[in-house]
This record gives sequence, structure tokens and C-alpha cells, in this order.
Amino acid sequence: MKRISLVVLVSLLLPALQAQRPKGRPKGRQAVQTQISLEGTTFHLRNVMANKYIDLPGKDTDSRSRDNGANVQLWDLDNGGDRKLIFVPAGNGFHHIRFQHANVQLDVHGCFSGTWFCGTYKDEKGANVQIWSSGDSEPQQWKLEQVNPGQFRIKNRYSGKYLDARKSDIHKNGCNVLQWDWNGGENQLWELVCVKTGTRYQE
Repeated sequence: MKRISLVVLVSLLLPALQAQRPKGRPKGRQAVQTQISLEGTTFHLRNVMANKYIDLPGKDTDSRSRDNGANVQLWDLDNGGDRKLIFVPAGNGFHHIRFQHANVQLDVHGCFSGTWFCGTYKDEKGANVQIWSSGDSEPQQWKLEQVNPGQFRIKNRYSGKYLDARKSDIHKNGCNVLQWDWNGGENQLWELVCVKTGTRYQE
């Protein structure tokens, strides 16, 4: 008789005890959103205003797209290696922006300041952006500064000026890329689009 009474008591108290127990996490794996890594990922670099991509003249099998001094431009997207970029750390938050198809990276045309009889200096507003063999000089170092989610201005370490696409030709294939003072225009905003997934990088 005592055993029956104990069983009845436990059965009456059990629902109340369960109600007081803190709820745990729901069963099953929680969805985790992973952020794209800047380093070790191959990107297309897209201009926000133009909706076109950093590119080199000629096909990526053409020597022109590998030569020192080759001009950097905007073009519609294709799968060429001369539209695929990797970001290589250069220290203090700066990176080399290197083309996947060759050992060349974004560089600013011209002479270093203080050089005599030079037509263009690397710290001038409007100095052209080109490619050059990979090195460690400051005109080949760039810093991403996020302005809007997934949209960046890109600052040159030597000049302190920003990667810019010529606004007068912004919707044309072949639009020139240069450096300019920051003015907040969308022609100075860039998106890093993962080649593999099509996802934008953001910090």
C-alpha cells in the first residue's frame, strides 16, 4: 500500500518539477553563418557604380596582361585569370592586391616624390593605376576601409589616395582606373566578390 502511494505521489509531482527545470537549447545543429576570409580567397573586384570589374588589357594568356606598366581598367566579367585577385598581407592592415594569373600586383604609376624632371608622381591626384612585378614598396600596398556593408574604399599606403574609376567613362568597357582624393562617390566604392561562391566579403 505504501509503495502504491509513493508511485502516485511521484506521478503527481513530476510534471511540476519538469516545468521548473530551465529549458535547454533546442535539439539539432544551429545554423552558423561563416564569414569569408580576406586572405586565402580569390576575388573579383567590382566597381559599385559601373558594375564592372578590375581587368587588364588582352586575354590572360597575352603577355600584355602580365607586363610591368600594363594599364588597369574596368570590364564586364568573364572567367579570365586577369580578373581574379588575391589579397596578400603587407603589414599594418595593408595588402598587396595580386592578380592570380601572374606575379604582378596593383601599383601607382610615376616617380617617387622629390625626383627631378618627372612627369607624374606616385602621390599625385589622378596618377594612373597599373601593374608591376610583386614587391614590397608602399605604392603597391592598399588598405580596405569599409564604408557600407560589403562596400569598401581602397587606400594607397604611399599616397593616401583612393582607388577610383574615371566617372566620365564609368559605364564603358575599358574605363580607366586611377587614384584620387576621397569624395564619397560610388565610382570610388568597391565590392570583393568571391570567385567560388559569388558571395561578397564584408568586415
